[in-house]
Amino acid sequence: MKTITATYRIITPMFIGDADQKAADLRPPSIKGALRFWWRALNWKNFSSLNADSLKELHKKESRLFGSAATDNDSGGQGCFLLQVSQQPNINPDDSWPENANSGSGYLAYGLMESGNIREGNLQEHRTAIKEVNNTFSIALLFKPKTCDSDIEAIKETLEIFGLFGGLGSRVRNGFGSVSLLALNNTNYGDSLDEYCNRMNALLTKYNNVRTYPPYTAFSQYSRFEIIKSSESNIARKSHNIAGDWYKEKRLKLDWEDRISLGLPLNVDEPKNATTDLGKCLKKNENIRRSSPLIFHVHPLKNKKFVTGVLYLPAQFHPEHPKPYPQSDTELTEFYQPATQLFAE
Repeated sequence: MKTITATYRIITPMFIGDADQKAADLRPPSIKGALRFWWRALNWKNFSSLNADSLKELHKKESRLFGSAATDNDSGGQGCFLLQVSQQPNINPDDSWPENANSGSGYLAYGLMESGNIREGNLQEHRTAIKEVNNTFSIALLFKPKTCDSDIEAIKETLEIFGLFGGLGSRVRNGFGSVSLLALNNTNYGDSLDEYCNRMNALLTKYNNVRTYPPYTAFSQYSRFEIIKSSESNIARKSHNIAGDWYKEKRLKLDWEDRISLGLPLNVDEPKNATTDLGKCLKKNENIRRSSPLIFHVHPLKNKKFVTGVLYLPAQFHPEHPKPYPQSDTELTEFYQPATQLFAE
């Protein structure tokens, strides 16, 4: 039986827990779910040129690799490998960070920090996280005997990308729960700043032929990667906080309608008094949810410092959403312009 082992380092506090939202152990389904996300992001290019059934074909391959639950039309299955957490991290629950909602990290932590009050019956306690300092975990993937080499290589590539820009837990897109690959089988990993940037930029060039916006978060010719230059620090949390301050400053300069391109819902009152077609559409469909096209990741460097990068993965805003939300590639490019302008000096 072919086996791949991988060891990851936890870089920022990981807000992952049990049914009571308390920091607990890492469970295979959580890790497998994260790997599925990155596999889908990497592999849309192999299906984007097919017919209208592209998503169905991608889903079939994903199910064959990762497994699927049984449905009326399908018996389901385990997938081509079994994932085990061979080494759990030290839990060390922490409910003290971020300390300040007005800080950069606090801005990115919306929903994780204490809110409400007991008197009104809406108290939400500060979520606990798995501490990151000197904390690692390991996984083992045991492949079925007849798994082909190309499938194993696809999973291996996913494990590498997960260590370049992935993470686990709540608000992972905002840089919480960032992880970094330390070792894959017998190969050790580690990046200087230039090496990290070069690896990410080399990855993006593979998607120059994906010339339309994907139907979900995935790599395409519109993808972009940037390092927040001011974020280099010898403390991971400080790097994250600097990135949060950067994002807060940039985002709050935008009009509320321009902020829609950075994800929904909006925590503002403007849509209630909307007068434009876009605002009226948002007000009518106020329960719509859309993830941000920006993914933050705190990454360790060989010089024992940390930097925060931003990966921009735009997609169709919502395949079934009514106009005036953008639908064509031209409309989407204009719609996402406020997001791309965030990177301007």
